[in-house]
Amino acid sequence: MKQKTLVAADLGASGGKMAAGYYNGNFLKIGEYFEFGNEPVLWNKTLYWDLSDLYKSILRGISQYAKTYHIVSVGIDTWGATYGLLDKKGRLLEPVYHYRDFRTEHSLNKMYELLSKQEIFEWTGCQPARSYTLPQLFSYIEHGERIMELADKMLLLPDLISYFLSGEISTERSIAGTSGMMKPGQDGWALGLLEKLGIPLNMLTEIVDAGTIKGKMLPDVENMVGTKNATVISVCGHDTASAVVGIPGFGINQVYLSIGTNVNMGVELAHGIVSQKAFDGGFKNAGLFGKRKILYRDFAAFWILNELLGEWKKEGKEYPYSELMEMAWQCKSKRVYIDTEESVFNHAGGKMRQKINLYLKETGQKTLDADAEFVRCILESIVLKIKYCTEYLQNGLDILTERVSAVNGGSRNYVLMQLISNALGVPVYAGMPYGTLAGNILVQMFSLGEVKTLEEIRQLSAGSFHMKEYIPDTKEKNKWEEDLQKMKEKGICK
Repeated sequence: MKQKTLVAADLGASGGKMAAGYYNGNFLKIGEYFEFGNEPVLWNKTLYWDLSDLYKSILRGISQYAKTYHIVSVGIDTWGATYGLLDKKGRLLEPVYHYRDFRTEHSLNKMYELLSKQEIFEWTGCQPARSYTLPQLFSYIEHGERIMELADKMLLLPDLISYFLSGEISTERSIAGTSGMMKPGQDGWALGLLEKLGIPLNMLTEIVDAGTIKGKMLPDVENMVGTKNATVISVCGHDTASAVVGIPGFGINQVYLSIGTNVNMGVELAHGIVSQKAFDGGFKNAGLFGKRKILYRDFAAFWILNELLGEWKKEGKEYPYSELMEMAWQCKSKRVYIDTEESVFNHAGGKMRQKINLYLKETGQKTLDADAEFVRCILESIVLKIKYCTEYLQNGLDILTERVSAVNGGSRNYVLMQLISNALGVPVYAGMPYGTLAGNILVQMFSLGEVKTLEEIRQLSAGSFHMKEYIPDTKEKNKWEEDLQKMKEKGICK
């Protein structure tokens, strides 16, 4: 008899991963990883996600697992903010835009002509970047496009893919929180705000909690992949929320670092914070699981390094990841920093070395030459931003942070983890490089009644996964303090 198995699919901006998980009564086992690429497509100067390829990859993964296991349920999580529009017959109206497409280049500023950044924060508890759903939708209004008149429903990416699998339409709460369109308490859409911006309300769907069963997989889909009576479950649709749910022993006032293409970092809270200090610190509110919230910031991380790797590859230089990190670790050049949130570093198109050196020159810092110097600069800039945000939580918002945990792909980067520990002056617990997949499967277990509470989820995670402790070099903290102060004065760290 085939083992009853839960399947998780996690889509990241750089690639997708799937895993099979099952519970043996004592601990959760996750493995049989299935990975695939996520290569955007550029059509006539417009950048899209290749949704068809991503969907087919998920179907291939499910089909592969179905040959060996009895698949009980499937859950989908993705990066935030990306959406698809459906017409009245449930058909996709247009290709799915990449959040870095240039159509939104001026959308935030146009929005701020109607409502200030602070007013949007008061309406939503969020400070959207141009990649968020709100400015992406507003770009249609900005450019006078008729697509909004044709749109009957908008589904964010995990719910869009779940709709393809199950035929059911709803929006999971944590992914809705990445849209910039929710009320601060994450208990509903910010309808008044959307009306002021001219965004139609009819396309909004019911918001459901993570752990809600969407429904059975469609018969046609099951025929394709070889499953029988598999259930599609609304897990925490936002990949960060999935990762945070599964952190061993995690809880209120603890700091999480979910590190991959971007860093999403913050604290878990019982209630959101919509104060002047939270606004001034650039923080945002989103839903997590149950009634828990996260107060967070997000900014580019390995996106910048990946752009750099693309340049080197064109020049015939391909560094193994281990060599790249050793280069950075051994590099002893003077520290220089970039602000990873600057828009210049968040546009596709290469020339990252040129962009970095131009920024360094404009901010009165030493420019770089050696490849190792660029890698070290990117890593240390990520660390300085993490230090700034952590200290703002502590000193600006008076949140007594108790522990720092790092998960997902970046947790394997021993150089980055040690630098973070040194900069913060506290131990960093790093692990679960596939933490998002683990959280995805744990919420499926909750939905199926195997665990009853968030605390039980994390207890099971603690008994199933190992976190490595990085001890700080106490001599380094003062240097980081000095650098943080200097970069604040230059306006680089904010």
